[in-house]
Amino acid sequence: MVKRHLFISGPAFSGKSRLIRECLGERMRYAGGFCTELSSAPDGGLLGCSMLPTAMAAGEEGFEKELFIDLRKTPVGHDNEVFRHTGVRLLEESLYYPFAVLDEIGGMDLIIPQFRVSLDALLVTQLPILGVVKSLEESENLRQMLGPGERFHEFSLRLHQMLDMNENTEVLRFEGDAAEACGDAVREWVETWTAGGWQ
Repeated sequence: MVKRHLFISGPAFSGKSRLIRECLGERMRYAGGFCTELSSAPDGGLLGCSMLPTAMAAGEEGFEKELFIDLRKTPVGHDNEVFRHTGVRLLEESLYYPFAVLDEIGGMDLIIPQFRVSLDALLVTQLPILGVVKSLEESENLRQMLGPGERFHEFSLRLHQMLDMNENTEVLRFEGDAAEACGDAVREWVETWTAGGWQ
């Protein structure tokens, strides 16, 4: 049986988030947690990366995206308060849903103490969680690009160790020949942990 907490990790823009959204389909509307995605301006220009509730990523209205990486600035701007407030709230509210999507964790979110505490608390619950976690390699690339400091590597390593040690958690690499098996595992997770709990 697929474990209660399933995370996929792999290269940026390899289709990890798309896989989760396609496998969940309409069930995304009934999930707690959050998604991150690239945001564009009305003229089509790229704004940066935003956080939004999972339900909004599925098309539900009444929510707002919050930009946490601003690509219009040089150097790249980042608003970590999005994680301190909205991120923490969405993590805490996840417990009121039948399951949660965390897409993704392991980035700039980790430098916010309040977010780390809330994430740690959620990851030891019995709530089914499907998500994306940045690989250690991706985290290091992010550290070099945005410069959050040496402790960011410590936080990234700690998160991966915590996931590896949790008997309810599995982390799969979404890359190359493993991508198909990873897709099968996500589909099995969806059928195992969301069937009946989202109607």
